[in-house]
Amino acid sequence: MGLPKLKHWGTGWLIAVLVFSSGCSLPSPFADTGKKEVSPSKAEESKPEDSGKSESSVQLEQIPSALKDLQHIREGAGRYGGDAYDLNKIRPELKKIPKYVNADELHKRLLNLMAEDYRPSIHALETFDTSIIDVADGPGGIRALKVPESQEVNIMILLDSSGSMADKVKGGVKMDLAKKAVKEFASNMPEGANVSLVVYGHKGSNAGADKKVSCESIEEIYPLAAYDGKTFQGSLDKFQPTGWTPLAGSMKLAQEKLASHTGSNVQNIVYVVSDGVETCDGDPVKAAEELNESNMKAVVNIIGFDVDNEGQKALKEVADAGGGTYKTVGSKVGLQEYFEGEYDRLYDQWGKWARDHYDKAQYVASIKYDRAGNLKQALYEQAEKEKHHLYAATEYLKEKHDFDYDVISEVQSRIYERRDTLQSYSIDQRDALQVEVIEKRDQIQNKVTNKRDTEQNELSNSR
Repeated sequence: MGLPKLKHWGTGWLIAVLVFSSGCSLPSPFADTGKKEVSPSKAEESKPEDSGKSESSVQLEQIPSALKDLQHIREGAGRYGGDAYDLNKIRPELKKIPKYVNADELHKRLLNLMAEDYRPSIHALETFDTSIIDVADGPGGIRALKVPESQEVNIMILLDSSGSMADKVKGGVKMDLAKKAVKEFASNMPEGANVSLVVYGHKGSNAGADKKVSCESIEEIYPLAAYDGKTFQGSLDKFQPTGWTPLAGSMKLAQEKLASHTGSNVQNIVYVVSDGVETCDGDPVKAAEELNESNMKAVVNIIGFDVDNEGQKALKEVADAGGGTYKTVGSKVGLQEYFEGEYDRLYDQWGKWARDHYDKAQYVASIKYDRAGNLKQALYEQAEKEKHHLYAATEYLKEKHDFDYDVISEVQSRIYERRDTLQSYSIDQRDALQVEVIEKRDQIQNKVTNKRDTEQNELSNSR
């Protein structure tokens, strides 16, 4: 049967549904059919999965308690068991068995000849991995409203304070609007994230005589740390738009500040708010590329504030080089919408993150659910085949060699009991494994949906 599904949303995965065949009666291999060999059974065609070892190399450290009373489990296949089964070689061996052996001895001899090797199937069932998937902390970008203790998120805001930022746009003065939007954005950063504010072009003037001093005015006025509203506002109050635009230099400073913040658990994001292109003879494309390709792997996003077409093209090249995005805004509303859009993007990313995990959990669970069923079926049919071979041998001895009826009956009873024990074990193991797979799938799917709902609700409430 297929894996039971939860009612869920998102892209569905096709789940293979296996229909297990019921055991069919087999013709006796000892009957005079004129054929020297029998066709391989379904169990031979469906080798146990997941054992990870060849039949000859599998050694059971411990026999499952349900099978501890069965003979010839740890030893593996009999001399002509499994793929070595050969009727022409078995018949002469059966003739060698003394006619008056007791049931214990006859059963033992038959197993030594024709027992199946159950070790790979048992090993696979006993060591079956029911784990589903690892759940990531969250989507890319600003991952969450609370940064996990094992993670580090650093957000650097580079704010253009060149003279043109004193110009007015719809809604107010560009610099006033930028400061307000930047503060609101920083205040809504994930709990545990570090924020830095770098201002550039805030000294001198935009006159040629002041170019040198202005192009060298690049300052981290709010050092990389957790956000503190009062201190951050104090930093914003320290400068006004006056000079040139050392965009490349500001990104070089960001690279210096982030140099020690590297590793797979570190995420560095740079936001540049600027109303124009580089005017200090630097190479911002190269600077952005170095930031992105350095050990800190920072992503550089550019917000172009009231920029002309030529400037937009230049700033987009910078964002592309920095592995980020470029967005142009032309008013108070546009700037607010950009930063609000970052939260909308994150809101949507949480939805996609949850859907991806949910569907992947469903897919992996369906594979493992069916695999447990396949393992059960392989052992089940293997036990049926062994029973058929052993039973046919006892009938051959009884009819062709006049073995004692009571002894044969006792051995046949043991053969059926052995078959039933093995098949019951395979069913019980399959059921237990499939239940565990479903439980773990449900745990992951509930976890990601709850996480999504929590994060999206907090994003909505923070707006």
